[in-house]
Amino acid sequence: MNLLKILIMTFVLSVPAAALTPIKISLDWLLNPHHAPLVIGIEMGFFKAEGLDVSLIGSIGSLEGCKQVSAHNVDFAITNEPQLLIQTAKGLDLNGVCTIVPKPLEVFISRVPLSELKGKRIGHCSSGVGFSAAVLKEILEKQNIKLDEVDLIYTRQGLMTTFISGQVDAVTNLYQPYEVADLKNHISDFHIYPFEEIGIPTFSAMILVSHSKVSTDIQDKILRALQKACEFLKAYPDKAWQIFIQHKAELNTPINLQEWKNIINLFEVQKLDAGNSRLDPLKAFLKKHELIA
Repeated sequence: MNLLKILIMTFVLSVPAAALTPIKISLDWLLNPHHAPLVIGIEMGFFKAEGLDVSLIGSIGSLEGCKQVSAHNVDFAITNEPQLLIQTAKGLDLNGVCTIVPKPLEVFISRVPLSELKGKRIGHCSSGVGFSAAVLKEILEKQNIKLDEVDLIYTRQGLMTTFISGQVDAVTNLYQPYEVADLKNHISDFHIYPFEEIGIPTFSAMILVSHSKVSTDIQDKILRALQKACEFLKAYPDKAWQIFIQHKAELNTPINLQEWKNIINLFEVQKLDAGNSRLDPLKAFLKKHELIA
């Protein structure tokens, strides 16, 4: 154990357990390197130093976390800015707290240039509604291609596999930090189109949300702890990786290690401003595709 962790844990152990406020955070999926700041915050004692006893709860997606927060079953959840805007428009009790990754992580992958997508097979995991479907429609629209001029192949899981095997010519919503990096190990001839470079308004891919009963004091404590965790991650990435895999042994995989290296510098914890005009283009996009009023 390094000296920094010893000093932090010495302080944390001096905080009576009864004085800690229990906090439940719903993840946007099963625990993975995307959640490194949360794990480091727990293992390094940054949350406990703020008087918080944080527990992480896996989920089946960012929407599930939003629902759990709105129902006050958990205190916080990991989601993204499009989901926050869509679900608050539906009346869910959600407040944006802070960013964790302040830029899109998803990309569109194609064997051909976007202008040549007409008549091609496109793999997707969208139900036909929601943000992912809107992104695909927007990509095609900017190339003057209608939905019925491509062959949409629904794939709930294994998008990358269908692309590698040649079952589809393009796929949407692959995660650049790990899926695209892994894809390069299998094939080399394909185009990568980050969402923000093909006309999709920028947004934070990972944010923390809470409900109205969570005090600003608790939110500020979470914010400070996560900021310290991110500082530690960037200053000591190798040590942080060892701490991360000690948290849960099954996290120690080659894919997770590759993702760790790719995402480590993307973490940036900043307080969210609900009135920020930065989101105006995203709101306009969601209105255009009838996802918010």
